Amino acid sequence: MTATPAQNREAQLEAVLQAALYLLGARQNQMLTIEEWTDLARAVAACQDRKTADYLTEHDLDDIAARYALEWDEAVDGPLPNVRDT
Repeated sequence: MTATPAQNREAQLEAVLQAALYLLGARQNQMLTIEEWTDLARAVAACQDRKTADYLTEHDLDDIAARYALEWDEAVDGPLPNVRDT
């Protein structure tokens, strides 16, 4: 079964809402994780037909590539930098 455009749009809006709720909660707790920040970037990117990486800083992308085990699909999220161990 394939999702209809209306279902896709509803799923995108739900993702933005969930990410916004995470962001508000993080602000209330005076903290924000890279996972929450990436979720927000991913949700906004999906709504605007862009890549997640378009909404993250180079520092964020370096951290994701080097330190975090986030699910990352380069076709959807954009490329991550090549990080070498020094």
